[in-house]
Amino acid sequence: MSRRVLIKTLPLHTNYGGILQAYALQRVIRELGHDVLTDTSTPASLRRRLRFRYWALRRAVRTMLPLRFDWSWRAGHEAARYQRRFEAIRLRRARFVERAWSDRARARLARRFDTFLVGSDQVWRAYYTVVPRYLFDVLPGGDGGPRRVSYAASFGVDELSEYSDAEREESATLLRRFDAVSVRERSGVRICRDEFGVQAERHVDPTMLLGAADYRALAADAAAAVGDSALLVFRLDESDELAAVESAIARRLGVSTNTLLPGPPPSTYAEYAEDPAAYDRPSVERWLAAFDAAAFIVTDSFHGCVFAILFNRPFVVLANQRRGAARFDTLLEVFDLRHHLVETADAPIDDRVFDPDWESVNRILDRERSNALAYLRRVL
Repeated sequence: MSRRVLIKTLPLHTNYGGILQAYALQRVIRELGHDVLTDTSTPASLRRRLRFRYWALRRAVRTMLPLRFDWSWRAGHEAARYQRRFEAIRLRRARFVERAWSDRARARLARRFDTFLVGSDQVWRAYYTVVPRYLFDVLPGGDGGPRRVSYAASFGVDELSEYSDAEREESATLLRRFDAVSVRERSGVRICRDEFGVQAERHVDPTMLLGAADYRALAADAAAAVGDSALLVFRLDESDELAAVESAIARRLGVSTNTLLPGPPPSTYAEYAEDPAAYDRPSVERWLAAFDAAAFIVTDSFHGCVFAILFNRPFVVLANQRRGAARFDTLLEVFDLRHHLVETADAPIDDRVFDPDWESVNRILDRERSNALAYLRRVL
């Protein structure tokens, strides 16, 4: 039976992994036969709504001006335009939760959908968000309402030190209202059980619900522009440790290096105008094509690891502690790729990273994908 499903996830901003997990989860649920929308908004008080309208009007005026005006504000917006194009074309989005600011509006929201699904990525990490918003505190309590479920929700870290006592108590109350709970990390299963008294299942990130062929189809038009295979570097944060790992791998392979993300736009429009393409963030399609074409991948990104696995590309990862290292532990352990994790720049690189057993990895991926799809069919 077809159901009306609202997915609640984090704001997408310029996060390639966030955009692709939202795309993959929506696509899979739609292919399961449901009517699905994705909501990246948050509830807003009257004061915040008025402030939003003021800034929206100001932004509209700014974007009508020639590009050289107000460059300090528009630089990042301009550089990310190809990413936003993917979202506009590939995602069905809504802003229902933002408008649920009164009891009447919340009751109306609850009637609009049969199932509310939260996921994925670090939606339950207090450092990044107000967690109760991602436990559907906007929905009325009590029995007989819409279903509340999660898919591959992540705490990001392996304990709840970022939660206040009040947040722990409220989160426990809200999570116990869920009809089914799925988390992305093994530590998340333990947290749900020990901290909240809830049984959870572990499932792979939504991006892994689709296969390499699905992503190659998306990237087909961009593939020709990527060029020859090279050492692909996808870094979220600059660090001496990651630079040292990049240099060591480049010397070992003797190949050129392709750094996927450009530096930030310059502070003046005149400098940008000399070579705009040098500062543009690649489109999502070109990002995918670069991963598919890589001879080897060095990254500090969780989704960088995910797509190296999906495309069967050799890789190493330097765990990004600030952004949440627990995510890497489960991902690499599930696929028996723990030796691809480089703890420090001077740690020896395991020779197995250059020739992974992709046949074994793909068997595990097929099993994980099958389990995840069975869960979604059951809970939706």
